[in-house]
Amino acid sequence: MGQIVYLSGRAGAPHMPDSNRPLPRILLAYPDRAGREYLAVFLASRDCHVTACSNGREALATLAAGQFDLVVTGILMPQVDGLELLRALRRQDGPPVITVTDGTGRMDGIYQRSATLCGAVAAHTFSEASGALLDSVHWILRGRDDVIRDVVW
Repeated sequence: MGQIVYLSGRAGAPHMPDSNRPLPRILLAYPDRAGREYLAVFLASRDCHVTACSNGREALATLAAGQFDLVVTGILMPQVDGLELLRALRRQDGPPVITVTDGTGRMDGIYQRSATLCGAVAAHTFSEASGALLDSVHWILRGRDDVIRDVVW
């Protein structure tokens, strides 16, 4: 099991790893508290070290202070949104990014397409967390983000 670090909001007990092997480090930036906690626990239960924050500004500060293998971010966030975060990471040659939309609006497809145009490796809805999102995370962490780009396009 992975580990969760909350940067703001409710602090939870961390999930500790089962072995000494290094866990993939994922930065999760998602504005909705319940959604952020769900995604953090979900990814940590799949043997990932997850650092969770609530907006793009916190994500950029956290990225500057540490090494991450992957960023999972929402698109509509306060202060710095997901597309701005994507552009900043692209300029810095940052880690690969997967975007997640809440899946409740008519604009989700447009947001997902915009995210891939801004450099996201994959774009998913929140309801895909247990399937397609997890598949994308595994492929990227194995170094196969080129395959996902081909599928998305």
